[in-house]
Amino acid sequence: MQKSIVGKVIGLATSRLALSVGAQAMVSGFHFALNLLLLRFVSPYEYGVFAFAFVMAMFASAINNALISTPLTVYTPVIEDEPERAQQEAMFSTLNLLLFTLLLLFGAGYALWSEIPNTVGLSVAAFIAVYAARQYSRSTAYARMRPLVAASGDTTYVASGTIIIISFLLLVDQLTVSHVLLALATANLCAMLVERFRLHGFSRRWFLLAKINSYNKIWEQSRWALAGSLTTLFLAQAHSVIITSTHGPDAYAPLAAGFVLFGPVRVALLTWQNMVKPELAVDLSKSRHAAVRSQIKITTLLMVAAVMGLGICIWIGWPWIYQFLYAEQYSDQPMAVIVTMWSIIAVFAASYNAPAAALQAMRDFRVLAIASIYGAVLSGVLVALTLYFYKPETTLYGILAAEVFMAFFLTHTLYSRLHAQPSVTTTPEGKVS
Repeated sequence: MQKSIVGKVIGLATSRLALSVGAQAMVSGFHFALNLLLLRFVSPYEYGVFAFAFVMAMFASAINNALISTPLTVYTPVIEDEPERAQQEAMFSTLNLLLFTLLLLFGAGYALWSEIPNTVGLSVAAFIAVYAARQYSRSTAYARMRPLVAASGDTTYVASGTIIIISFLLLVDQLTVSHVLLALATANLCAMLVERFRLHGFSRRWFLLAKINSYNKIWEQSRWALAGSLTTLFLAQAHSVIITSTHGPDAYAPLAAGFVLFGPVRVALLTWQNMVKPELAVDLSKSRHAAVRSQIKITTLLMVAAVMGLGICIWIGWPWIYQFLYAEQYSDQPMAVIVTMWSIIAVFAASYNAPAAALQAMRDFRVLAIASIYGAVLSGVLVALTLYFYKPETTLYGILAAEVFMAFFLTHTLYSRLHAQPSVTTTPEGKVS
């Protein structure tokens, strides 16, 4: 029985990852190439602005993920009545539109009010709003168990983004951060159009909205998800927020540059979470806890092994990597130490990615929020202290401490919850035992 579960998990994981993570690999490659371009041809200050815009977009996306996308992927897949499910999806679509509008208006207002050049501020606002909104269209595809839809959106994003950036390179004298952010915002809009069309075709569901009164019941859990998402992101990005706000983009740029090598890891982990949450929700609703435990164990081992393999490859190729990426702009920075720290941090982040997804599928957002609040406090305090007494690169020790705490706490919590509940298994003949 155990072998059949393991075989099924590996087979499903292989096919899904080939579709979803394969498409995300193109996105990661595109972002990686874009970062290489900017690392070599823009100043550390400009690169710091670009990297911090991505951090702010991640915070906006975390809000969308907590309030809209995660509830969509764990509540709607278990609704068997199609009209009821469509109504729930319309409610989430309405919330997504409201969040997009608020982010755009707030970002544009801040850009016009602040001393930031209008072109930079408005491009940042547009990028953040669209980046967050696309989280919903991708999650709709995963909730419908249609990973190819999200994959086609990712392909569209890479193709259109590449074309727009190449056009800017040919048409303007100097590529700026504003050009790049506007290109990425436009590419995300193109991807959203493709995803929506593949999901709904020419039907009225493109524009189907609904009252949000029924969201009150979901809010009881999603408010914890919001607290958890924001604090989880802060515990991983405390250095970027604190360093940029106190020392400026120049001081943050080397840490962001070191993280470039592990950007694809973060994308792959988030993709797996979005893809698997609906399936875990269905298995948990049917008390298939043995299957969930097997999937979590196998996936965690594979993720940790992959990240460690990446670290070994970077170590072997470090002389060439340093010369190509960092020697010109960051020769005065301890890039070897920074990259090593990011490698260790990435291993621990990968180790609790699967348990976090399972706890989200359980709708146990409160325990996730409490864990991430503790982690965020730990990260923020250690980052602030190390930055006060030492150099910016030492702040990564604070991030590492928070990630280690999350890895042990969430893994222990998940297995305690699963072992405390009775499990139902299905025999090869389809009988329940």
